[in-house]
Amino acid sequence: MRPMMTTLVHPNRSSLWVYQVDPYEIHYLKFILEAYDGLATLTTLDSQEGLVQLAVPPGCSRSLEILMEALGQELQLVRVSPA
Repeated sequence: MRPMMTTLVHPNRSSLWVYQVDPYEIHYLKFILEAYDGLATLTTLDSQEGLVQLAVPPGCSRSLEILMEALGQELQLVRVSPA
């Protein structure tokens, strides 16, 4: 199990996390995140490399960590940085 990463963030601002995912799975990840209304917003940084940025609203970090851990069972997700 991967150690938890924490991000210090202003309480009224979204934190930014960067992940690398298979480029063919970016659309799937985006649709999953959209289903969890308000949990995170995905922006593609580099579609060829599969780099995506997640904007995580205050109070949603733990829920998103749980979801991303679960999705990591079916997708190749690598957290690059909390950006």
